[in-house]
Amino acid sequence: VIGILIALQINNRNNYKMDRNSEKDYLTRISKDLQLDTANFSWTVRELKKKEKYLGELLQLIQQDQIDSADSTTVIKYIVFGTYLAIGHPPVANGTFEELKNTGAMRYVTNTDLRTEINNYYFKRDHHDDRIEKRRLESKYNALVNNRIPGIKNIMGKIGYRHDLVPYRNVLEMIKEADFINNTISEYNNTLFMLDRQIGGLTASTDLLQRIVEELKE
Repeated sequence: VIGILIALQINNRNNYKMDRNSEKDYLTRISKDLQLDTANFSWTVRELKKKEKYLGELLQLIQQDQIDSADSTTVIKYIVFGTYLAIGHPPVANGTFEELKNTGAMRYVTNTDLRTEINNYYFKRDHHDDRIEKRRLESKYNALVNNRIPGIKNIMGKIGYRHDLVPYRNVLEMIKEADFINNTISEYNNTLFMLDRQIGGLTASTDLLQRIVEELKE
C-alpha cells in the first residue's frame, strides 16, 4: 500500500510538472501572437490616422469650395490616401488560441482570471473584425476612385497618377459630383469607426501581453 501511494505521488508530481510545462509553452506562444497583434495594431492605427487626416483635408477643400485652386499633387495625394486599407486589415494572430479552444488545452492555464481575459480578448477581437470587415465591404470609395482614375496608386510612398489616362480636369469634375462627395464622407466616417476599434485593439493586446508576461514570471 505504501509503495502504491508513493508511486501515485510521484505520478501526480510528474503530471503536475508536465501540465505546468504545457501551460508555460501555451502562454509563451500566445505572448508571441500578441506581440504580432500589437505590431499590426500599431501599424493600422498609424495608417488610419493618415487616412483620417487626408480625407478630412479633402472634404474641407470641397466644403470650402477650394478644390479648383488647390495644388493638383496635393489633391491626388488626398484621394489616394483615402483608399488606404481598403483591401483589409491584418487579422489577430489566433492560431494558439484556436488550438487551446478546440483541444480543451485551455485547462492548462491555471489562473482563472487570466483564462477569462484570454477568452474575452479573442472573442471581442473577432466581433470587432467582423464589424470592420462589414464596413469595408459596404464602402464604395475605393472602387469609385479606381474606376474613374485608372492607375492611381501609392507604391512605397510614391503616388502614381497618369495624366495622359485621366486629365486632371476630369478628376476635378469627379470630386465635385455628389456621388463622390457622399462616398468620401462615408469613407471618412468608416475610418473614424475603424480607428477607434484598432486603438482599442492596441490597448487590449498590450494589456494582455503584459498580463501574460507577469504570469510567466511567477
